[in-house]
Amino acid sequence: MNQALGFLISILIVVFVFVVSATAAGLFAETLGLWKKPIIGAVAAACVVFSAYVSAPRFKLLSAAIWLIIGAITAWVLSSIFMYAEDAATSLPLYVTYTSGLLTLMACTIWHKKHIGEVLR
Repeated sequence: MNQALGFLISILIVVFVFVVSATAAGLFAETLGLWKKPIIGAVAAACVVFSAYVSAPRFKLLSAAIWLIIGAITAWVLSSIFMYAEDAATSLPLYVTYTSGLLTLMACTIWHKKHIGEVLR
């Protein structure tokens, strides 16, 4: 029961972090006059993968990898639904989002192997 509760809390944390990080990144990009979609995607992907890793009670890397897959599918769907005029001819924001998530997962993996040792722990 404790594991199930831990994973439920982890899910709530990841969803909350996604909403807050995407909103903050959008406001930041808007303030600086930057292209919002790749910044929102990159920041949200990194925050989701990292928060999944940190908040998972067990199987941290597996949890982060699953959230990366969920996030990649979500990003693909959202990029299709919320198509802005400046995004019409490119998939760059989606690739930036995927790259950010993968780099964050790689960083978590390196840290995990260095400090914890076991990959499936």
